[in-house]
Amino acid sequence: MAATDAHPRLDAASKAAGESIYVADIELPNMAHAAVARSGYAHALIRSIDTSAAEQMPGVVGVFRASDLAAGLYGRAVRDIPVLAAEKVRFVGEPVVAVVAETRVQAEQAAALVEIDYEELPAATTATAAVASGAPLVHDAPWEYPGAFVKPEEGHNLQSLNTVGDKETVEAALAASAFVVDEVYRTQTQHQGYLEPHACIASWQEGRLHVWLASKSPYPLKGQICACLGIEPDQLVIEPITLGADFGGKGSPMDAPLCSELSRLTGRPVKLVLRYTEDLTATDSRHPSIFRVRMGADAEGHLTAVAYDVLLDGGAYGGYKPSPHVVVHGAVEPGCYRIPNFYVECRTAYTHTVPKGHMRSPGEPQQLFATESAMDELALKVGIDPVEMRKRNILVTGDTDAGGRQWLEYRSTETLNAALAAMEDHSHEVPEGWLFGRGIAAYGRTSVSFGSTTICLIPLPGERLRAEVSYVETGTGSHTMVRELIGRELDYSPDEIEVVQVSTDRLAYDFGAGGSRVTTVASYAIDAAVKAWRGRLSDEAVEVTIDESAAPPVGAFIIQIAEVAVDPVTGQLKVLEIISAVDVAEIINDKAHQMQIDGGVVMGYGYACLEDLMEDDGHVWASTLGEYKLPTSHDAPHLRTVLVPGGRGHGTANVKGIGESLTPPVAAAIANAVADATGTRVRRLPLTSEAIFDALAGTVS
Repeated sequence: MAATDAHPRLDAASKAAGESIYVADIELPNMAHAAVARSGYAHALIRSIDTSAAEQMPGVVGVFRASDLAAGLYGRAVRDIPVLAAEKVRFVGEPVVAVVAETRVQAEQAAALVEIDYEELPAATTATAAVASGAPLVHDAPWEYPGAFVKPEEGHNLQSLNTVGDKETVEAALAASAFVVDEVYRTQTQHQGYLEPHACIASWQEGRLHVWLASKSPYPLKGQICACLGIEPDQLVIEPITLGADFGGKGSPMDAPLCSELSRLTGRPVKLVLRYTEDLTATDSRHPSIFRVRMGADAEGHLTAVAYDVLLDGGAYGGYKPSPHVVVHGAVEPGCYRIPNFYVECRTAYTHTVPKGHMRSPGEPQQLFATESAMDELALKVGIDPVEMRKRNILVTGDTDAGGRQWLEYRSTETLNAALAAMEDHSHEVPEGWLFGRGIAAYGRTSVSFGSTTICLIPLPGERLRAEVSYVETGTGSHTMVRELIGRELDYSPDEIEVVQVSTDRLAYDFGAGGSRVTTVASYAIDAAVKAWRGRLSDEAVEVTIDESAAPPVGAFIIQIAEVAVDPVTGQLKVLEIISAVDVAEIINDKAHQMQIDGGVVMGYGYACLEDLMEDDGHVWASTLGEYKLPTSHDAPHLRTVLVPGGRGHGTANVKGIGESLTPPVAAAIANAVADATGTRVRRLPLTSEAIFDALAGTVS
């Protein structure tokens, strides 16, 4: 790991001063504002709509329903989402009528006066209910949607069905095992918690559509809008923006098709900015899950077989995901252990609830909570320490993981030893009468490098340099990373390089932010651009497009140890410290790297202990930021990071992804610490005082 002299981030000063311009801040000439009347039912027929009162409100430009729109369905992969509900609503919060007015307040006041007559229908508001025989159908024939991932014979109310491995072999191995754990683990719905809610502006200008959207993936977005509206790619430009964080939630078209149609119908630019209540109750949160884990070991504690039966709640529509398989992949592949026999059946269900999408490490926090909890439970049955259980089964260089892949190296032992050494470094003060516990969780993550990206280097007067990139700065410091890598290679100082995201009609395709791919892919592009720059024959710009889909499988290990105190009388939980040992290669900017680590751990802590949208009977009850508890600096435990240098990374920059690596193991480490403290296992998130109290009382598990 090279020592770094981190320079201030490119976006730091403007954000700290409140000078950054987000979508909500953009003003266009003659711009109007939109608001939406939403369904109050999880499942209902739309009998009639009365817009007369709304149309008479001051400032109203127009009131529109599904029959006024020319757009089709939209989505990232499967196109199953209507721009406005037509004959039926499928979740509480679904858009039904759009109002355009001179101001945002006028639009919202008019939308509140729209009267919609519904005939309520039976609803399947949990994944378990949705896949049961005779359940109400969310969609009559989901396999007919463009890009669908299911077939008629696979069953009703499914977004996807995946199996991995040989079931008979695993069943035989489990039957022959000396010890078997067979338990069910459940996780809740989590919102991404970004500061900037979803926002969009659309404007038709001289036959071309310009869109400003709070989106991390401009180029895929362009294709998705074109498919929905039936327009050609050269008719659409996605304009560059500042993004107020993403965490996986800003990859879908969201309100872009609606704003585009409203601009077409009114002949004016149209802006729609969600209130945070709308964002909490009507956008693309993390999938809740039910994991049945069966895990077997021999008499010495070596794993013999693992079987997962996974049920994910995908909500009313699947189009907010680039593929249901991405969530499934994260949910079914334990990347840490030697598992000789492995079988998974994973179903993602349609339900009459808010559509689910992506959130940091999609599928993996759910899977890690189940897998790492089961590992501790199996260690207890075998009669060995949880750390020893992991030592006997964790992957080492030369091994093949459960998915049949072999990484360049497995630095599991070094990372585990670093975490254990840090754990012994000091102790914590525990309140009198409280119980102390310590828990461990391991995570192995492939550091991906997939898809294409483009970078253009342009000479500027005064021996300065402009780097044009095709991807959004999501708040991680990715544009700063470009500046620092180029500066090192071409001997420019930071103030001599400007990095700019450009519109989609300027550079070639980029997959967008996701999968912690930006740094790894950009490092390959920068390397190629620097070589081309050095080989120039004249003072001209250099543009390079690369595709690193075939990059070697680079992996990284994270070992986390949580130390907790539990009040045995009330069940109150205090997470005293979380230690994270991180397997790293070269680090480009040490401060930005540490910020990603700390942010990832705190997000995992929120998932473990605080955050829950409280979905029940089709409603999101934690509908404000007063009810949906995001962790603050006051809530967060003490964090310690131990970097384990010397790893093999991607490209000549020798880098690994970091953004999604620290969140998945946190909940499992804390749950294992609670079990260590109390002798009682809580198999449901979040780990609230009530959940721990009930477990101690023996009323739930």
